[in-house]
Amino acid sequence: MSDQPIEQRQATVQSGSDGSPPWKLIALVILLAGVITFFFQNRDETAVHFLWIDGNWPVWGVIGVSVAAGAVLDRLVARQWRRARRRKDADA
Repeated sequence: MSDQPIEQRQATVQSGSDGSPPWKLIALVILLAGVITFFFQNRDETAVHFLWIDGNWPVWGVIGVSVAAGAVLDRLVARQWRRARRRKDADA
């Protein structure tokens, strides 16, 4: 356990171990701002024909569904890679 007061430990976790700004958080905020701006600038409707789904959807809806599906696929693939690596390490 550390002898630092809890306030100092929390500040270290939030800003980085060397006092640098949390670059991943900053990048996430910038990316999120870009995606939100892109959503609001694309209010037009477009025709969607996917499996049994036919109709007109707003472009921001199509993009939102695509981003969500990509995030889910990313998590599933990352989980499989970690599981395969753990099995490989356990067998070695």
